[in-house]
Amino acid sequence: MEIRQLKYFLTLAEELHFKKASEKLFIVQPALTKQIQDLEKELGVQLFERNKRKVKLTIAGDFFRNEIIQALEKLEEAKNKVRLVEEGQKGEIRIGYVGSCIHTFLPDLLTVLNERHPEIQTYLSEMTSASQLQAIQKGELDVAFLRNPPANKRFGEKLIFQETFALVLPEEHHLNQNNFEGMHQVAHEKFILPTRADGEQYYQLQWSICEDAGFLPQIAHETVHGHTVLKLIDHHLGISLLPTSFKDITSAAVKFIELANIPQRAEITALWDRHNPNPSLHFFLELLDEIFFI
Repeated sequence: MEIRQLKYFLTLAEELHFKKASEKLFIVQPALTKQIQDLEKELGVQLFERNKRKVKLTIAGDFFRNEIIQALEKLEEAKNKVRLVEEGQKGEIRIGYVGSCIHTFLPDLLTVLNERHPEIQTYLSEMTSASQLQAIQKGELDVAFLRNPPANKRFGEKLIFQETFALVLPEEHHLNQNNFEGMHQVAHEKFILPTRADGEQYYQLQWSICEDAGFLPQIAHETVHGHTVLKLIDHHLGISLLPTSFKDITSAAVKFIELANIPQRAEITALWDRHNPNPSLHFFLELLDEIFFI
């Protein structure tokens, strides 16, 4: 069964006249008759009732016509979509991100992506930085938004977001924004910090904040999840250093003292495999270059 045969069938079903249909198709009438006969033979049903005066669709022929109209419309749609996929305008992007992204830049970025490229489907996974790095290496993510990735020539990267750190304390703590002088004031406190396993660079970054103040932090608990940190502080199980944006997303009984005068900054970097063949990734990276100028 050929598409050409199906189009011949639909034309005859519309005209219900072999001569008119053949003229419309720019073929001779015997050729049209032969194509319809071959189609009926292949299907094992009679599609038309024929006599000297008229041509009429059978019940089977009428059903087949409706099915073929839908099938050809689907085929045309598939042809258009496959071209978009090849060009990267239709497809999917698998995005990993650390939790704070969803409260800062990521929703706005996805909104612009949807406006520019509505045919690109996004799949989002909240993951730790270490898990994202592994997923990128395995080809399970197209883009990772993570903290302080290690240098690797295999990956492309772009700094996306940068913010200050804040010292996070229980709400009843005696220190506040007015009487806080420096990190040396909490040198004897117990800290809740990220694990080294989730990223050596981010781990060292937070340690350096304490080291610059002349002390090494005493670790009470280690966790990579910001919301867990906040809950532990709420229960007086330690203090911590978090990106300042967490202040806007917590209901825990904690206070934030922004550390605006230290050089360390909490950063989010976009990471991708330079050899990733996903054509939609090209449009996503173009958007990152357009929006983020850090």
